[in-house]
Amino acid sequence: MAICRVDTVSIPVSDQNQALQFYRDVLGFELIRDHAESQQTRWVQLVPKGAETTISLVKPFAGMEAGGVQGLVVQTYDIQSTHQELTGRGVALSEIITMMEGRFATFNDPDGNGWVLIESTGSMLA
Repeated sequence: MAICRVDTVSIPVSDQNQALQFYRDVLGFELIRDHAESQQTRWVQLVPKGAETTISLVKPFAGMEAGGVQGLVVQTYDIQSTHQELTGRGVALSEIITMMEGRFATFNDPDGNGWVLIESTGSMLA
């Protein structure tokens, strides 16, 4: 089999403009592409700085609903400072929890898509 990596994860959102503002301006993701074929079809693609896997902010399709994605994990090198910075930008994060070989906090985007912020201190394998 020739599958070698996860390229893009679709994040279903109710308002692509609001979601773009959150992911770009609040979380600091880099905008790769914002292209509209029509009023119904728009491709908004972002990436965390230095990452390979991207996200696409999509209008829900094929059984999706806005806010229906949970448990996506993003990594930071310093969870304490990232937690403070994001909280200062208005993101409601959980307390930092230490478990296994890492420290975690959770948050949601404006639609309720759930994210996990992790600072790994070792090899975290699923």
